[in-house]
Amino acid sequence: MPLTTRPTLGQAAAFALAAVLLTGCTSSGDREGSASPTGKPLAGPQKAGAGMAVLRGDTIRKALVTDSELRSYQAQEISPPSTRPTSDREECRPLADMTASGTARTPAAVDFAGRSFVSTATPGLTTTVSLFSYEGDDARRTFADVRKALATCGAGFTTTGSSAGSAVKYVSVKAEQAPDGGDEAVSWRMTGTAQGTSMPMQITAVRQGRNVAVFFTLNLLDPKKADLPEDLHGRQTAKLAQAIESAATS
Repeated sequence: MPLTTRPTLGQAAAFALAAVLLTGCTSSGDREGSASPTGKPLAGPQKAGAGMAVLRGDTIRKALVTDSELRSYQAQEISPPSTRPTSDREECRPLADMTASGTARTPAAVDFAGRSFVSTATPGLTTTVSLFSYEGDDARRTFADVRKALATCGAGFTTTGSSAGSAVKYVSVKAEQAPDGGDEAVSWRMTGTAQGTSMPMQITAVRQGRNVAVFFTLNLLDPKKADLPEDLHGRQTAKLAQAIESAATS
C-alpha cells in the first residue's frame, strides 16, 4: 500500500507483522479451477433448498464483493499457499483455524475464495474477506466451536506454521458485539505478537446457510483502530445472500 510519508520504524515493524498475519489468513479469489478437500474437481453449487446452497467454484468466487461495487477501496488479490497454523492449546484451535488459508480446518470447508481491500479513505486500514462453504451442518458447528473457544481462550494462545514461517503469539482474545446480518454472526478482537511487534486485529464471521464470510481487519498506521468497515461488511453480506438465493433457485 503506498504511503505519503516515509514509514517510522514502528510502522515498518507493523508492516512486517501484518505480512505474517495476512499471509496466514488470505487467499486468492482468481484461482484457475477449484478443488475439494480431497483434490477432486467440484461441480456447481449444491442445491439444498432456499438459502442452503453450498457455493463452489466460480459461484463462490463471484460471490466476493469487488472494488467496483464499493467506494474508497482498492482490491488486492493475494495468493499465498494454503496453510493451517496449529495452536498450542487444542481448545483454541477454532480461532487458529480462522487465521488459516484454504479448506483445511475442522470441520473441513468444501471450497473458499478471498480478496483483500485497502481503504483509500482511511490510510492503513486493510480488510481481507474470505468465503467458505460447508457440507451438512458443518457451518453451524464451526460457529459453535468458535464461540466455545472465545469463552476459554481469553488469556491467549500461540500458533505455528503460518505461510510466513513465524510463530504468532496471541496475547489477548476478547469477544465483541457482532454486527447484524446473516443467520448468525460472531466478532472478536485478538492481539498478535511476532518478530517483537504487536498488532491488534478484528475478526468477524457471518454465517448464511452453509456458507461463511470471514472479515479480518488490521490498521497498519493506527493499530488500535482496526475496525471492520460497515460499508464493506454490508455489501459483502448482501452479495453473498444474493449468490446463495440465485444458486438455490437456478
